[in-house]
Amino acid sequence: MAVTNTRVDSDLVITVKVGLKPSGADDLRNFKFSKLKIDATDEAAYAIGAKIASVLPYELKAVQRVNDNMLINA
Repeated sequence: MAVTNTRVDSDLVITVKVGLKPSGADDLRNFKFSKLKIDATDEAAYAIGAKIASVLPYELKAVQRVNDNMLINA
């Protein structure tokens, strides 16, 4: 039984530090941007995330690409 993996959707998530919690830990917030082009390279996705973060008044902590895949039994 062979299973094929097909990417059907891709989102971009930017994590930024918006301050400190009372405990002293970083207070992080995520910003999600849906419908990233499926064929966009990881380098392009990171560049887009970093560029968006550069106009925000917060420190960039992470850029994530979240993919949704469909598994098909072929």
